[in-house]
Amino acid sequence: MTRYVAAPGVAWTQDTDEWDLPRVFVAPLPHGPISVLPVESALIWLAAVEGAADVVAEVARLAGEPDEAVRSDVEALLDALVSRGLLRRT
Repeated sequence: MTRYVAAPGVAWTQDTDEWDLPRVFVAPLPHGPISVLPVESALIWLAAVEGAADVVAEVARLAGEPDEAVRSDVEALLDALVSRGLLRRT
């Protein structure tokens, strides 16, 4: 399984919105830009950087969905975050 970490020089913090749903703010330092990852995107980021052995399976578990129902969206976001230099595969 592929593991992920925040890329070097990237800072992030977790917060909740007005409905107490998760969101993550992530930015390359020192100049940004800051990206806001709401709810589902935040769950994907958190599963990735917190070391889930299988990010798809962890997000599916949290969402109460089968792996195949979330796989394409999770993999697409992970690929986008890597491409933008915010995540790094290890």
